[in-house]
Amino acid sequence: MYPWLTPPAWSWLADAGYVAALLTFVAFFMKDSVRLRQVALASNVFYAIWAAEIHLIPTLVLHLALFPVNCVRLVQLLRERHAIDRALAAAEIQPEWLVHFMARRRIPAGTVLFRRGDQADAVYFVSDGRLHLEELGIDLGAGSLLGEIGLFAPDGKRTQSVRALVTSTVYVLRREEALALYRRDPAFGIFLIRLVTRRLVDDIALISAAGSVNAAASVTSDGAADGSPEAARA
Repeated sequence: MYPWLTPPAWSWLADAGYVAALLTFVAFFMKDSVRLRQVALASNVFYAIWAAEIHLIPTLVLHLALFPVNCVRLVQLLRERHAIDRALAAAEIQPEWLVHFMARRRIPAGTVLFRRGDQADAVYFVSDGRLHLEELGIDLGAGSLLGEIGLFAPDGKRTQSVRALVTSTVYVLRREEALALYRRDPAFGIFLIRLVTRRLVDDIALISAAGSVNAAASVTSDGAADGSPEAARA
């Protein structure tokens, strides 16, 4: 009697609108960014199907445009995650990885690169030559990285003084650039954290070894002074 009140024939395509709405609702509860993009892609597809069925052109155009955007972002997220996994799984942490982000600098022999207590404003990678850590009495050659701990120290100060024993070439990564990379590239952040951790462990082992040598030398000298063979052998 009233044809305008007669419901239209149901089509499975009409269900696409409900599915799209459900996916959009679910997306608001997603915590994983990769899963979020995957759900967003699915909702784009169902919204486009639904909009095409009922001839809702603006909605159709919107989700056809959003689909490649979500695809690109999903690929970027997967690449970042893969880079982080590689950084975490790497057996060897090679400082050479940083050279691509650094500027080259030539240091004449005798030049003090920085002093203990100076503000830590850069990380240095030794390309060739030899640098000397004054307080520890250690020489660093090609392939060495230094200055990275100061960037993350609570007071931001240098813990060692460094002088060039011969004319040397170093690569420099400024503090602002390192922090910007740390925020922008998660893999770089993981790499830097592992590098700093390894350096701290090496420094602790070096200090412990030096302390053991000094203690042994002290005991030996005391034993020799006392004429005690037991003390001398210890």
